[in-house]
Amino acid sequence: MANPNSAQSYEEMIAQAEAAVASLRGAYRQQLTEDVAALVDIWAKLEPEAPDATLDEVHSLAHNVKGQGGSFGYDLVTSIGASLCDYLRSGHRVSARELDIVHAHLKLLKLVSDNDVSGTGGEMGERIVEKLRALTS
Repeated sequence: MANPNSAQSYEEMIAQAEAAVASLRGAYRQQLTEDVAALVDIWAKLEPEAPDATLDEVHSLAHNVKGQGGSFGYDLVTSIGASLCDYLRSGHRVSARELDIVHAHLKLLKLVSDNDVSGTGGEMGERIVEKLRALTS
């Protein structure tokens, strides 16, 4: 066993941790696909005159998506999920425009997931984040 205080030991531990995260990335990718599909299904059941239960479900699942994305290199997913969660927490969202903003978040999550956009998404990701800021402010 290597000396725990040696630089080699730390490098080995970091390499092992990185390998573990990389091996879980595929499982996360599948989970993201399933979570986004679940969000789309939940949204399809929305009753505009009584959206609270649906929005609670959307918030709960979006919170999970937000929390996991960055850990596996999907920072844009985390940004979209955070924007959605913040928007839902910041008020009672029932108007048609407010529901459209929630739906826009879901469509963007699906777009990012379907195209396996990882990291921040580059220029496209920046545009998405800016658009969401403009919609939610």
